[in-house]
Amino acid sequence: MIVIFKRLLPVLLVLTLLLSGRMGAEASPEITDARATAAYWTQRNPQGDTVLLTREQVKAANEALRRRNDTLFDLASVSESVSGAEVRQRIEKVQAIGDFDTAELPSLYKNGSALTAYSYAFARKNCNLDALPERAETRYGVVTRRANLRLLPEVAGWFESAGDVHYDTLQATALDPAEPVAVLGDSYDKKFAFVRTRFYDGWLAKSDFAETDRATWESFVHPADFAVVTANKKTMENGAGESLLFQMGAKIPLAAGADGDKVLLMPVSNNGTLQIKRRPAAFDATLHEGFLPCTENNFVRQGFRFLGDEYGWGGLDDSVDCSSFVGDVYRSMGIELPRDADQQAKSMANVIDLSGMGEADRLAALESCVPGTLLANNTHVMMYLGQDDAGTPIVLQSMSSWFSFGSDYGKHYLRKVIASTATFLNFSGVPYINGVHYLGSLR
Repeated sequence: MIVIFKRLLPVLLVLTLLLSGRMGAEASPEITDARATAAYWTQRNPQGDTVLLTREQVKAANEALRRRNDTLFDLASVSESVSGAEVRQRIEKVQAIGDFDTAELPSLYKNGSALTAYSYAFARKNCNLDALPERAETRYGVVTRRANLRLLPEVAGWFESAGDVHYDTLQATALDPAEPVAVLGDSYDKKFAFVRTRFYDGWLAKSDFAETDRATWESFVHPADFAVVTANKKTMENGAGESLLFQMGAKIPLAAGADGDKVLLMPVSNNGTLQIKRRPAAFDATLHEGFLPCTENNFVRQGFRFLGDEYGWGGLDDSVDCSSFVGDVYRSMGIELPRDADQQAKSMANVIDLSGMGEADRLAALESCVPGTLLANNTHVMMYLGQDDAGTPIVLQSMSSWFSFGSDYGKHYLRKVIASTATFLNFSGVPYINGVHYLGSLR
């Protein structure tokens, strides 16, 4: 009986909507009026430029975030060597994220064709678990171009359908140039390294980073002086003839130039060894000396810089998914969030658990929140802007898809950073706020 009822739910939902007169074709949740501008929200918040956290408080907030969430890691604390058992455990944990920790062939597609048993077996063999030493010396790397961190040491994408090119199940996240990594091991084919980053473990192509000594590496982990990319994305020359793409929040060490002006210390690979090229630092609206002040209005302004950008699963398509969107906004002000949506809101200093609440109580809880608050469940996260003139809660989000229940009933891919209400209909046909698990803010 329960199974039959579940199968009938979509039919019953459509019938309900027909009877309620809500069966016409529906528009996407995207808002395109004045509410989809930063000015609408900053003008409504005259105290919005008040500093929420000082630089020292930002550091303390990051330390607290690391204590609450073990996916965050201060690379400066990495040991000079690590046991092979720990490396194995980390590799297997990363495999498990994509359900690649079993020998059973997944039903996926590579280059438009079904993934073969050979390809899958080799990707797992390429993790090189059998060659792990009893103890491995930590090596120190710096990313030299925008790079993809992978769940297995494999360049080609694995997709759930033959025609998909966007949702690569091997993708962990994207890394910006100048991002430091701790190298713990090598793949069987020697083309990848298994690395730790500030917020994720995974496999990184050796062509995308260069190794150096620990002292130089630590100057990228915690630079004394640095620039921060404040645009949604920015392209800069590395001084070696290559144009590098950086995303919001990327941090680049600075030094004093010969004329006293600041210069960027750009990482360049010389056959796998790190070289540093000095480039003039031109500070403007896209590149800031140090982090931006942590304010409510800066959450709004920075979020709107992404408006209209393509949704990029795991940072693919040179863009952001839901969690990297909010992560980049927060990082431009110095706050380091976990990478995944299900970890972000509940790791904050101030968390409201919405479990067991009805819709009215959920909306009341959201009304009490400040701009920049995160709304999250296990698969998605959005950033709160405030209430509009009608009292409707509005959010920014990098949206992959949405559901309609009218004549165009079904799932629709939008793949875009948008402003929307927090009450658009989810896949069950109920206001999205009813599926949010946590509200999280810095204080």
